[in-house]
Amino acid sequence: MPDAAELVAHARETRVVVIGAAGAVAALECAKVGMAVTVLDDAGAGVPVADTVDLGGVTVDVDADGFGADVPAFTELVSDLGLADRVEVLRPARTGIADLSAAAPAPVAPLPEGALLGIPPNPWDPAVRRVIGWAGTWRAYLDRVRPPLTIGRERNLAALVRSRMGDRVCDRLVAPVTRARWGLDPSDVDVEVAARGLNSALTRSGSLGGAVAEVAAQPQAGALVFDDPGAWPSALATRLGDLGGEVRTGTRVRSISREGGEWRIEVGEPAADDLADDSASSVVTADIVIVAADEARTRSLLAELVELPPAEATPPVDVVLLRVRAPSISGAAPSEVVSSREGVRRVVDLTATHPSLAAAVGDGERVLHVTLPASDADDAATVATAQAAASVALGVPLAASAVVASRRVRRGGAVPAVRLGAAEEAAALHAAVEATPALGLAAPWISGGGRADAVADAIDEAVRLRRRVLWGDDAAGSF
Repeated sequence: MPDAAELVAHARETRVVVIGAAGAVAALECAKVGMAVTVLDDAGAGVPVADTVDLGGVTVDVDADGFGADVPAFTELVSDLGLADRVEVLRPARTGIADLSAAAPAPVAPLPEGALLGIPPNPWDPAVRRVIGWAGTWRAYLDRVRPPLTIGRERNLAALVRSRMGDRVCDRLVAPVTRARWGLDPSDVDVEVAARGLNSALTRSGSLGGAVAEVAAQPQAGALVFDDPGAWPSALATRLGDLGGEVRTGTRVRSISREGGEWRIEVGEPAADDLADDSASSVVTADIVIVAADEARTRSLLAELVELPPAEATPPVDVVLLRVRAPSISGAAPSEVVSSREGVRRVVDLTATHPSLAAAVGDGERVLHVTLPASDADDAATVATAQAAASVALGVPLAASAVVASRRVRRGGAVPAVRLGAAEEAAALHAAVEATPALGLAAPWISGGGRADAVADAIDEAVRLRRRVLWGDDAAGSF
Protein backbone atom coordinates (compact mmCIF):
# COMPACT_ATOMS: atom_id res chain seq x y z
CA MET A 1 0.00 0.00 0.00
CA PRO A 2 1.48 3.40 -0.95
CA ASP A 3 2.34 5.79 1.86
CA ALA A 4 1.09 9.38 2.06
CA ALA A 5 4.15 10.87 0.35
CA GLU A 6 3.84 8.47 -2.56
CA LEU A 7 0.14 9.27 -2.94
CA VAL A 8 0.81 13.01 -2.98
CA ALA A 9 3.55 12.59 -5.57
CA HIS A 10 1.34 10.34 -7.71
CA ALA A 11 -1.53 12.82 -7.51
CA ARG A 12 0.69 15.68 -8.66
CA GLU A 13 1.79 13.63 -11.65
CA THR A 14 -1.80 12.80 -12.64
CA ARG A 15 -3.30 14.87 -15.45
CA VAL A 16 -7.08 15.27 -15.60
CA VAL A 17 -9.06 16.66 -18.53
CA VAL A 18 -12.70 17.57 -18.02
CA ILE A 19 -14.75 18.05 -21.19
CA GLY A 20 -17.48 20.63 -20.63
CA ALA A 21 -17.75 23.42 -18.08
CA ALA A 22 -20.61 21.55 -16.39
CA GLY A 23 -17.89 19.28 -14.99
CA ALA A 24 -16.19 22.07 -13.06
CA VAL A 25 -17.18 20.51 -9.71
CA ALA A 26 -15.54 17.20 -10.69
CA ALA A 27 -12.47 19.18 -11.79
CA LEU A 28 -12.34 20.93 -8.43
CA GLU A 29 -12.60 17.63 -6.57
CA CYS A 30 -9.56 16.33 -8.46
CA ALA A 31 -7.63 19.57 -8.02
CA LYS A 32 -8.14 19.40 -4.25
CA VAL A 33 -5.72 16.45 -4.03
CA GLY A 34 -3.10 18.11 -6.24
CA MET A 35 -4.00 16.68 -9.63
CA ALA A 36 -3.30 18.86 -12.66
CA VAL A 37 -6.73 19.71 -14.04
CA THR A 38 -7.76 21.25 -17.37
CA VAL A 39 -11.37 22.05 -18.26
CA LEU A 40 -12.04 22.21 -22.01
CA ASP A 41 -15.17 24.09 -22.96
CA ASP A 42 -16.27 25.24 -26.40
CA ALA A 43 -18.21 28.19 -25.00
CA GLY A 44 -16.59 31.42 -23.96
CA ALA A 45 -18.23 32.03 -20.60
CA GLY A 46 -15.79 30.28 -18.29
CA VAL A 47 -17.50 27.99 -15.79
CA PRO A 48 -21.28 28.56 -16.11
CA VAL A 49 -22.41 26.28 -13.32
CA ALA A 50 -25.32 28.62 -12.59
CA ASP A 51 -27.56 29.25 -15.56
CA THR A 52 -28.20 32.97 -15.18
CA VAL A 53 -29.45 35.81 -17.36
CA ASP A 54 -29.39 39.57 -17.08
CA LEU A 55 -32.92 40.92 -16.87
CA GLY A 56 -32.83 44.69 -17.07
CA GLY A 57 -29.73 44.94 -14.89
CA VAL A 58 -30.76 42.22 -12.42
CA THR A 59 -29.12 38.78 -12.46
CA VAL A 60 -31.76 36.03 -12.44
CA ASP A 61 -31.24 32.29 -12.05
CA VAL A 62 -33.01 30.34 -14.80
CA ASP A 63 -33.72 27.58 -12.27
CA ALA A 64 -36.97 28.47 -10.53
CA ASP A 65 -36.76 25.81 -7.82
CA GLY A 66 -33.44 26.49 -6.09
CA PHE A 67 -31.36 23.60 -4.81
CA GLY A 68 -32.04 20.96 -2.21
CA ALA A 69 -30.87 21.72 1.30
CA ASP A 70 -30.96 17.97 2.02
CA VAL A 71 -28.01 17.06 -0.26
CA PRO A 72 -24.97 17.12 2.07
CA ALA A 73 -22.38 17.04 -0.71
CA PHE A 74 -23.75 20.25 -2.16
CA THR A 75 -24.18 22.15 1.10
CA GLU A 76 -20.65 21.13 2.14
CA LEU A 77 -19.29 22.44 -1.16
CA VAL A 78 -21.16 25.71 -0.73
CA SER A 79 -19.54 26.09 2.69
CA ASP A 80 -16.13 25.13 1.31
CA LEU A 81 -16.44 27.88 -1.32
CA GLY A 82 -17.18 30.43 1.39
CA LEU A 83 -20.77 30.93 0.27
CA ALA A 84 -22.61 29.70 3.35
CA ASP A 85 -23.69 33.26 4.16
CA ARG A 86 -24.80 33.87 0.58
CA VAL A 87 -27.72 31.42 0.62
CA GLU A 88 -31.27 32.01 1.78
CA VAL A 89 -34.31 29.82 2.18
CA LEU A 90 -36.56 29.65 -0.86
CA ARG A 91 -40.07 30.63 0.18
CA PRO A 92 -42.48 27.74 -0.44
CA ALA A 93 -44.61 28.24 -3.52
CA ARG A 94 -48.36 28.52 -3.12
CA THR A 95 -49.64 26.51 -6.07
CA GLY A 96 -52.72 27.11 -8.17
CA ILE A 97 -54.20 25.53 -11.31
CA ALA A 98 -55.54 27.42 -14.31
CA ASP A 99 -55.79 27.22 -18.08
CA LEU A 100 -52.60 29.12 -18.88
CA SER A 101 -53.25 28.91 -22.62
CA ALA A 102 -56.64 30.61 -22.35
CA ALA A 103 -57.27 33.43 -24.79
CA ALA A 104 -59.10 35.40 -22.11
CA PRO A 105 -58.52 35.76 -18.35
CA ALA A 106 -59.16 32.44 -16.62
CA PRO A 107 -59.77 31.73 -12.93
CA VAL A 108 -56.96 30.28 -10.83
CA ALA A 109 -57.93 27.53 -8.40
CA PRO A 110 -55.49 27.35 -5.47
CA LEU A 111 -54.38 23.94 -4.28
CA PRO A 112 -55.24 23.20 -0.65
CA GLU A 113 -52.75 23.74 2.15
CA GLY A 114 -50.60 20.67 2.67
CA ALA A 115 -51.16 19.16 -0.80
CA LEU A 116 -48.26 17.02 -2.01
CA LEU A 117 -47.77 16.88 -5.79
CA GLY A 118 -51.40 17.94 -5.99
CA ILE A 119 -52.59 15.10 -3.72
CA PRO A 120 -54.93 16.62 -1.12
CA PRO A 121 -54.74 15.61 2.55
CA ASN A 122 -58.46 16.35 2.90
CA PRO A 123 -60.75 15.73 -0.11
CA TRP A 124 -63.54 17.77 1.52
CA ASP A 125 -61.49 20.95 1.34
CA PRO A 126 -63.47 23.49 -0.77
CA ALA A 127 -60.32 24.13 -2.83
CA VAL A 128 -60.31 20.45 -3.83
CA ARG A 129 -64.01 20.30 -4.60
CA ARG A 130 -63.69 23.37 -6.81
CA VAL A 131 -61.36 21.43 -9.13
CA ILE A 132 -62.71 17.87 -9.02
CA GLY A 133 -66.40 18.44 -8.24
CA TRP A 134 -68.64 16.56 -5.83
CA ALA A 135 -68.29 13.25 -7.68
CA GLY A 136 -64.50 13.47 -7.46
CA THR A 137 -64.66 14.43 -3.79
CA TRP A 138 -66.84 11.45 -2.84
CA ARG A 139 -64.55 9.12 -4.78
CA ALA A 140 -61.47 10.58 -3.09
CA TYR A 141 -63.11 10.09 0.31
CA LEU A 142 -63.17 6.33 -0.31
CA ASP A 143 -59.42 6.43 0.39
CA ARG A 144 -60.28 6.84 4.06
CA VAL A 145 -62.81 4.01 4.23
CA ARG A 146 -61.17 1.46 1.94
CA PRO A 147 -59.05 -1.28 3.56
CA PRO A 148 -55.88 0.41 4.86
CA LEU A 149 -52.57 -0.02 3.10
CA THR A 150 -50.48 -2.14 5.43
CA ILE A 151 -47.34 -1.66 3.32
CA GLY A 152 -46.74 1.39 1.18
CA ARG A 153 -44.67 0.19 -1.75
CA GLU A 154 -46.34 1.47 -4.94
CA ARG A 155 -43.79 3.43 -6.98
CA ASN A 156 -46.05 4.46 -9.86
CA LEU A 157 -47.63 7.75 -8.81
CA ALA A 158 -50.66 7.43 -11.10
CA ALA A 159 -51.37 3.88 -9.99
CA LEU A 160 -51.21 4.93 -6.35
CA VAL A 161 -53.45 7.98 -6.71
CA ARG A 162 -56.02 6.35 -9.00
CA SER A 163 -56.38 3.29 -6.76
CA ARG A 164 -56.83 5.32 -3.58
CA MET A 165 -58.47 8.62 -4.62
CA GLY A 166 -59.72 8.08 -8.16
CA ASP A 167 -59.19 9.43 -11.65
CA ARG A 168 -60.28 13.01 -11.04
CA VAL A 169 -57.67 13.62 -8.36
CA CYS A 170 -55.02 12.11 -10.62
CA ASP A 171 -56.08 13.87 -13.83
CA ARG A 172 -57.16 17.27 -12.49
CA LEU A 173 -54.87 17.82 -9.50
CA VAL A 174 -51.78 15.64 -9.79
CA ALA A 175 -51.19 15.57 -13.55
CA PRO A 176 -51.01 19.38 -13.94
CA VAL A 177 -48.31 19.49 -11.25
CA THR A 178 -46.11 16.69 -12.62
CA ARG A 179 -46.43 17.86 -16.22
CA ALA A 180 -45.62 21.43 -15.26
CA ARG A 181 -42.57 20.64 -13.16
CA TRP A 182 -41.03 17.69 -14.99
CA GLY A 183 -42.88 17.23 -18.27
CA LEU A 184 -44.09 13.83 -17.07
CA ASP A 185 -47.47 12.14 -16.76
CA PRO A 186 -48.10 10.81 -13.23
CA SER A 187 -47.81 7.28 -14.63
CA ASP A 188 -44.13 8.01 -15.33
CA VAL A 189 -43.31 9.47 -11.91
CA ASP A 190 -41.52 7.47 -9.22
CA VAL A 191 -43.18 8.03 -5.84
CA GLU A 192 -40.00 7.13 -3.97
CA VAL A 193 -38.07 9.97 -5.63
CA ALA A 194 -40.74 12.63 -6.18
CA ALA A 195 -42.31 12.31 -2.72
CA ARG A 196 -39.69 10.99 -0.34
CA GLY A 197 -41.24 9.64 2.82
CA LEU A 198 -44.71 9.18 1.38
CA ASN A 199 -44.59 5.39 1.13
CA SER A 200 -43.33 4.98 4.68
CA ALA A 201 -46.08 7.36 5.85
CA LEU A 202 -48.58 5.22 3.92
CA THR A 203 -47.49 2.19 5.89
CA ARG A 204 -48.08 4.04 9.16
CA SER A 205 -51.33 5.84 8.30
CA GLY A 206 -52.98 3.29 5.99
CA SER A 207 -54.51 5.93 3.70
CA LEU A 208 -53.10 8.25 1.05
CA GLY A 209 -54.73 11.37 2.49
CA GLY A 210 -53.44 10.52 5.95
CA ALA A 211 -49.94 9.93 4.58
CA VAL A 212 -49.94 13.29 2.79
CA ALA A 213 -51.07 15.02 6.00
CA GLU A 214 -48.31 13.26 7.93
CA VAL A 215 -45.62 14.30 5.45
CA ALA A 216 -46.92 17.88 5.43
CA ALA A 217 -46.68 18.02 9.23
CA GLN A 218 -43.05 16.93 9.28
CA PRO A 219 -40.22 19.52 9.20
CA GLN A 220 -39.03 19.90 5.62
CA ALA A 221 -35.47 20.67 4.53
CA GLY A 222 -36.89 22.93 1.85
CA ALA A 223 -34.79 24.54 -0.84
CA LEU A 224 -32.13 27.23 -0.92
CA VAL A 225 -31.18 29.97 -3.34
CA PHE A 226 -28.17 32.25 -3.61
CA ASP A 227 -28.76 35.88 -2.80
CA ASP A 228 -26.66 36.60 -5.91
CA PRO A 229 -26.91 33.83 -8.55
CA GLY A 230 -23.61 34.98 -10.05
CA ALA A 231 -21.70 34.32 -6.83
CA TRP A 232 -21.75 30.55 -7.31
CA PRO A 233 -19.94 30.20 -10.67
CA SER A 234 -17.53 32.99 -9.76
CA ALA A 235 -16.50 31.35 -6.48
CA LEU A 236 -16.09 27.96 -8.13
CA ALA A 237 -13.93 29.35 -10.93
CA THR A 238 -11.79 31.27 -8.43
CA ARG A 239 -11.27 28.24 -6.20
CA LEU A 240 -10.39 26.05 -9.17
CA GLY A 241 -7.85 28.63 -10.34
CA ASP A 242 -6.35 28.94 -6.86
CA LEU A 243 -5.69 25.19 -6.92
CA GLY A 244 -3.93 25.43 -10.27
CA GLY A 245 -6.82 24.31 -12.43
CA GLU A 246 -6.94 25.65 -15.98
CA VAL A 247 -10.13 26.52 -17.86
CA ARG A 248 -9.71 26.71 -21.63
CA THR A 249 -12.74 28.29 -23.25
CA GLY A 250 -13.44 28.41 -26.97
CA THR A 251 -11.93 24.93 -27.26
CA ARG A 252 -13.80 22.21 -29.12
CA VAL A 253 -12.99 18.55 -28.38
CA ARG A 254 -13.07 16.68 -31.67
CA SER A 255 -12.15 13.18 -30.59
CA ILE A 256 -10.97 11.07 -27.66
CA SER A 257 -8.72 8.03 -27.99
CA ARG A 258 -6.61 5.90 -25.67
CA GLU A 259 -3.07 5.00 -26.64
CA GLY A 260 -0.24 3.56 -24.58
CA GLY A 261 -2.11 3.84 -21.29
CA GLU A 262 -2.99 7.52 -21.67
CA TRP A 263 -5.77 9.56 -23.20
CA ARG A 264 -5.29 11.66 -26.32
CA ILE A 265 -7.82 14.45 -26.77
CA GLU A 266 -7.87 16.21 -30.13
CA VAL A 267 -8.99 19.82 -29.77
CA GLY A 268 -9.56 22.81 -32.03
CA GLU A 269 -11.68 25.90 -32.28
CA PRO A 270 -15.47 25.50 -32.34
CA ALA A 271 -16.88 25.07 -35.84
CA ALA A 272 -20.25 26.23 -37.09
CA ASP A 273 -20.94 22.78 -38.51
CA ASP A 274 -19.84 20.82 -35.44
CA LEU A 275 -16.92 18.48 -36.11
CA ALA A 276 -16.62 19.09 -39.85
CA ASP A 277 -13.91 21.74 -39.38
CA ASP A 278 -10.66 21.82 -41.34
CA SER A 279 -8.91 24.33 -39.08
CA ALA A 280 -5.75 23.41 -37.19
CA SER A 281 -6.02 21.06 -34.25
CA SER A 282 -3.80 19.98 -31.38
CA VAL A 283 -3.64 17.10 -28.95
CA VAL A 284 -3.94 17.22 -25.17
CA THR A 285 -2.87 14.14 -23.20
CA ALA A 286 -4.30 13.02 -19.89
CA ASP A 287 -4.42 10.18 -17.38
CA ILE A 288 -8.09 10.75 -16.54
CA VAL A 289 -10.90 12.04 -18.76
CA ILE A 290 -14.24 13.14 -17.36
CA VAL A 291 -16.96 13.90 -19.90
CA ALA A 292 -19.45 16.55 -18.80
CA ALA A 293 -20.93 17.50 -22.16
CA ASP A 294 -24.59 17.33 -23.14
CA GLU A 295 -26.06 13.99 -24.18
CA ALA A 296 -25.57 14.35 -27.93
CA ARG A 297 -21.91 15.41 -27.56
CA THR A 298 -21.23 12.73 -24.97
CA ARG A 299 -22.57 9.95 -27.17
CA SER A 300 -20.69 11.31 -30.18
CA LEU A 301 -17.36 11.55 -28.38
CA LEU A 302 -17.66 8.12 -26.75
CA ALA A 303 -19.14 6.28 -29.73
CA GLU A 304 -15.86 4.49 -30.56
CA LEU A 305 -14.98 3.77 -26.94
CA VAL A 306 -18.14 2.81 -25.06
CA GLU A 307 -21.53 1.44 -26.05
CA LEU A 308 -23.78 3.66 -23.96
CA PRO A 309 -27.23 2.26 -23.19
CA PRO A 310 -30.23 4.40 -24.17
CA ALA A 311 -31.70 6.98 -21.82
CA GLU A 312 -35.13 8.56 -22.17
CA ALA A 313 -35.03 12.35 -21.90
CA THR A 314 -37.97 14.72 -21.79
CA PRO A 315 -38.62 17.11 -24.71
CA PRO A 316 -36.92 20.50 -24.50
CA VAL A 317 -38.73 23.53 -23.14
CA ASP A 318 -38.50 27.27 -23.56
CA VAL A 319 -38.11 29.25 -20.35
CA VAL A 320 -39.16 32.88 -20.67
CA LEU A 321 -38.12 35.24 -17.91
CA LEU A 322 -40.21 38.40 -17.67
CA ARG A 323 -39.61 41.48 -15.59
CA VAL A 324 -42.92 43.28 -15.45
CA ARG A 325 -44.62 46.25 -13.80
CA ALA A 326 -47.59 44.83 -11.91
CA PRO A 327 -48.17 46.75 -8.69
CA SER A 328 -51.77 45.62 -8.10
CA ILE A 329 -51.17 41.88 -7.53
CA SER A 330 -52.88 40.44 -4.47
CA GLY A 331 -50.53 39.16 -1.81
CA ALA A 332 -52.71 36.03 -1.53
CA ALA A 333 -52.25 35.10 -5.20
CA PRO A 334 -50.52 31.75 -5.87
CA SER A 335 -46.81 32.14 -6.53
CA GLU A 336 -46.82 29.07 -8.81
CA VAL A 337 -49.59 28.39 -11.32
CA VAL A 338 -49.59 25.13 -13.28
CA SER A 339 -51.68 24.58 -16.37
CA SER A 340 -54.77 22.42 -16.53
CA ARG A 341 -54.36 22.02 -20.29
CA GLU A 342 -51.68 21.41 -22.92
CA GLY A 343 -49.56 24.39 -23.88
CA VAL A 344 -47.88 26.72 -21.43
CA ARG A 345 -46.89 24.53 -18.52
CA ARG A 346 -46.11 26.77 -15.57
CA VAL A 347 -45.72 30.33 -14.32
CA VAL A 348 -43.68 31.04 -11.18
CA ASP A 349 -43.49 34.44 -9.53
CA LEU A 350 -39.81 34.47 -8.57
CA THR A 351 -40.17 37.67 -6.61
CA ALA A 352 -42.60 35.84 -4.30
CA THR A 353 -40.23 32.91 -3.70
CA HIS A 354 -36.70 34.43 -3.99
CA PRO A 355 -36.28 37.01 -1.18
CA SER A 356 -33.25 38.89 -2.56
CA LEU A 357 -34.72 39.10 -6.04
CA ALA A 358 -37.77 40.90 -4.70
CA ALA A 359 -35.48 43.44 -3.05
CA ALA A 360 -33.43 43.84 -6.23
CA VAL A 361 -36.35 44.83 -8.47
CA GLY A 362 -38.19 46.93 -5.91
CA ASP A 363 -41.86 47.63 -5.32
CA GLY A 364 -44.30 47.40 -8.19
CA GLU A 365 -42.24 44.96 -10.28
CA ARG A 366 -42.26 41.18 -10.55
CA VAL A 367 -39.92 38.66 -12.13
CA LEU A 368 -41.82 35.76 -13.67
CA HIS A 369 -40.53 32.38 -14.82
CA VAL A 370 -42.70 30.90 -17.59
CA THR A 371 -42.18 27.37 -18.94
CA LEU A 372 -43.68 26.35 -22.28
CA PRO A 373 -42.97 23.69 -24.91
CA ALA A 374 -40.01 24.49 -27.14
CA SER A 375 -41.11 25.87 -30.50
CA ASP A 376 -39.77 27.44 -33.67
CA ALA A 377 -41.63 30.68 -32.99
CA ASP A 378 -39.46 33.78 -32.84
CA ASP A 379 -38.58 35.44 -29.55
CA ALA A 380 -41.25 38.13 -29.85
CA ALA A 381 -44.05 35.61 -30.36
CA THR A 382 -42.76 33.37 -27.56
CA VAL A 383 -42.54 36.30 -25.15
CA ALA A 384 -46.10 37.33 -26.11
CA THR A 385 -47.34 33.81 -25.29
CA ALA A 386 -45.55 33.92 -21.95
CA GLN A 387 -46.97 37.37 -21.24
CA ALA A 388 -50.53 36.16 -21.85
CA ALA A 389 -49.99 33.18 -19.54
CA ALA A 390 -48.53 35.49 -16.89
CA SER A 391 -51.67 37.64 -17.06
CA VAL A 392 -53.75 34.57 -16.19
CA ALA A 393 -51.41 33.51 -13.39
CA LEU A 394 -51.23 36.95 -11.79
CA GLY A 395 -54.89 37.73 -12.26
CA VAL A 396 -54.13 41.12 -13.82
CA PRO A 397 -53.88 42.03 -17.51
CA LEU A 398 -50.31 42.66 -18.62
CA ALA A 399 -49.94 44.91 -21.63
CA ALA A 400 -46.80 44.79 -23.75
CA SER A 401 -45.79 48.11 -22.21
CA ALA A 402 -45.71 46.45 -18.77
CA VAL A 403 -42.77 44.22 -19.78
CA VAL A 404 -39.56 45.90 -18.61
CA ALA A 405 -37.26 43.15 -19.87
CA SER A 406 -37.51 39.60 -21.17
CA ARG A 407 -35.21 36.67 -22.00
CA ARG A 408 -35.87 33.36 -23.66
CA VAL A 409 -33.72 30.32 -22.77
CA ARG A 410 -33.94 26.85 -24.36
CA ARG A 411 -33.55 24.03 -21.89
CA GLY A 412 -33.86 20.27 -22.11
CA GLY A 413 -32.12 16.96 -22.60
CA ALA A 414 -32.09 15.87 -18.97
CA VAL A 415 -33.43 12.55 -17.75
CA PRO A 416 -35.68 13.65 -14.85
CA ALA A 417 -34.58 11.90 -11.69
CA VAL A 418 -38.24 11.47 -10.69
CA ARG A 419 -39.06 9.40 -13.77
CA LEU A 420 -39.61 5.70 -13.19
CA GLY A 421 -36.48 3.84 -14.28
CA ALA A 422 -34.24 6.93 -14.31
CA ALA A 423 -32.03 5.68 -11.49
CA GLU A 424 -31.53 2.36 -13.24
CA GLU A 425 -30.70 4.14 -16.52
CA ALA A 426 -28.16 6.37 -14.79
CA ALA A 427 -26.55 3.36 -13.12
CA ALA A 428 -26.32 1.56 -16.47
CA LEU A 429 -24.69 4.60 -18.10
CA HIS A 430 -22.10 4.87 -15.34
CA ALA A 431 -21.47 1.10 -15.38
CA ALA A 432 -20.80 1.20 -19.13
CA VAL A 433 -18.23 3.96 -18.70
CA GLU A 434 -16.61 2.46 -15.60
CA ALA A 435 -15.53 -0.55 -17.65
CA THR A 436 -13.05 1.75 -19.43
CA PRO A 437 -10.06 2.68 -17.23
CA ALA A 438 -9.77 6.31 -16.09
CA LEU A 439 -12.95 7.44 -17.88
CA GLY A 440 -15.86 9.09 -16.12
CA LEU A 441 -19.18 10.87 -16.64
CA ALA A 442 -20.20 13.98 -14.70
CA ALA A 443 -23.06 15.08 -16.87
CA PRO A 444 -26.10 16.90 -15.42
CA TRP A 445 -28.31 15.30 -18.07
CA ILE A 446 -27.74 11.96 -16.32
CA SER A 447 -28.32 13.02 -12.71
CA GLY A 448 -31.50 14.91 -13.64
CA GLY A 449 -32.27 15.92 -10.09
CA GLY A 450 -31.31 19.57 -10.16
CA ARG A 451 -28.11 21.37 -9.31
CA ALA A 452 -27.49 19.79 -5.91
CA ASP A 453 -27.87 16.23 -7.17
CA ALA A 454 -25.66 16.98 -10.19
CA VAL A 455 -22.96 18.26 -7.85
CA ALA A 456 -23.22 15.18 -5.64
CA ASP A 457 -22.94 12.88 -8.66
CA ALA A 458 -19.93 14.81 -10.02
CA ILE A 459 -18.14 14.53 -6.68
CA ASP A 460 -18.86 10.79 -6.48
CA GLU A 461 -17.47 10.28 -9.97
CA ALA A 462 -14.33 12.28 -9.28
CA VAL A 463 -13.70 10.40 -6.04
CA ARG A 464 -14.17 7.05 -7.81
CA LEU A 465 -11.69 7.96 -10.53
CA ARG A 466 -9.00 9.36 -8.30
CA ARG A 467 -9.20 6.30 -6.04
CA ARG A 468 -8.88 3.99 -9.01
CA VAL A 469 -5.90 5.87 -10.43
CA LEU A 470 -4.09 6.46 -7.13
CA TRP A 471 -4.92 3.21 -5.34
CA GLY A 472 -5.76 0.89 -8.20
CA ASP A 473 -9.05 -0.02 -6.50
CA ASP A 474 -12.38 1.84 -6.51
CA ALA A 475 -13.11 0.89 -2.93
CA ALA A 476 -9.70 1.47 -1.35
CA GLY A 477 -8.44 4.55 0.43
CA SER A 478 -10.01 7.89 1.07
CA PHE A 479 -7.63 10.19 -0.83
